[in-house]
Order: sequence, then structure tokens, then C-alpha cells
Amino acid sequence: MSDETGTANTQRAGLTDAALRGDERTTLLGFLARQRDLVAWKMLGASDEVLRSVSTSSGLTLHGVVRHLENVERWWFRDVFAGIEGLEYAWTDADPDGEWHVPVELSMEFLLANYAAESQKCDEFINAAASLDAISAQRDVSLRWILVHLIEETARHLGHIDILRELADATVGEEPEID
Repeated sequence: MSDETGTANTQRAGLTDAALRGDERTTLLGFLARQRDLVAWKMLGASDEVLRSVSTSSGLTLHGVVRHLENVERWWFRDVFAGIEGLEYAWTDADPDGEWHVPVELSMEFLLANYAAESQKCDEFINAAASLDAISAQRDVSLRWILVHLIEETARHLGHIDILRELADATVGEEPEID
């Protein structure tokens, strides 16, 4: 889908393209949405068995990265920024890295659905904020800082996903091929 004015985020081959001439919020959300879309795209076409077949020596797995990204979005946008209390996380005091320890019964399809649902909830708070200058409820940082941080966090982990997916089944690529 194209936007003749270049001021809106668009979709191409199932991925978000950030607005070329959008305002700051639109552009930042476009880049975050693209990274999120690429996380899901990198998992396409592989079974859970294949995706679980690789990990790093520290235990980093594809399933763990996706669950981590879901949890950090919840943490930064809904907890830190919006100040919502009582949210649930995969980590605990007993297991502070719990989001990385994904039970085998949690499929990638399930994890990606949870990640997408969390991202949608977070976008509601981002869009509802009066300004990107809004200061978070829990820390002395702006919404702008949190958005840029989450773009960085997601892109960094997307690099991990690239490597793990290549090790799992030799699948490589930056984005879907456009016909």
C-alpha cells in the first residue's frame, strides 16, 4: 500500500515502511513497527522443532528473544511510561532471567501472538500521549527516549534472530522479496 504524500507509515509485503516525510511520532512508530514485523517475518516457514534446535552458549534462543521483546515492551511502555501496576512478567525474583527460559509447550506462534498483542497495547499508550516530550511515570525519561530505546533494543535482538535462524536452517534475508 502506498502513501502518495509520504506522511503515513505503509505496508509492503507484510512489513511496515516508515513514513518518508512523516512527523516524528509517525516516523518513530514506523521504524519500531518495522522491527517488530521483521521479528515475526524471520520466524516464517520453520517449525518449532527447527527454531528450538539452536542456542548460544549462554542459552539465547529464538523463543527466548521473542518472549524477552514482549516483556520489555510491556515494561517500558505500560509500566515505566504509563505507570500501570500489577502487570505480569515472565521474570521473577527467583528467576530474574525468566523470560529467556521458555517452556517447550510455548510455541513460536503463541509467543508471536503475545508479542503482537502486547505491541498493540503499547501503541495505544504511545498514541494517547499528548507529546513525545511526556515524561514517564516511573523514571525521568521522555516517551521519545523510550521509543528510540525500544527501536534499538528490538533491532539489536533482530540481529541475534538473524544469526540463530541462519544456524537453525540456513535461512537468511533482510526482508521478503518483492515481486
